Amino acid sequence: MVRMCAFPGCFNRQKAVRLRPRPLSPEERLTFHRFPLNDPQRLRLWLLAVHRDTSLPVQSLEVLRLCSQHFSRDDFRSDKGNVRRYLKSTAVPVWFLKTEKVSKDCSLCDQ
Repeated sequence: MVRMCAFPGCFNRQKAVRLRPRPLSPEERLTFHRFPLNDPQRLRLWLLAVHRDTSLPVQSLEVLRLCSQHFSRDDFRSDKGNVRRYLKSTAVPVWFLKTEKVSKDCSLCDQ
């Protein structure tokens, strides 16, 4: 199954290992991240960021992923000696189609 970014208008797809370009630095590599299903407040922020209904059942969200282009560099951490990078537990998507940035303390977030 090919993973696609759930962000509206984003066409990034996760490619098979054999089809990926040569390894890039961890900061440049495109990664895909699950929605924070165990954190209701942060899940709501993610759903607002991707223009989805905040009352969607959790089961329908299990397959959704967001690509790393919709997060700031500060939202990631990497383990020393490990080439993988991880989202911090406070990460919320802030990049809208690479050009527009949304403030993490926007008025929509308080509703």
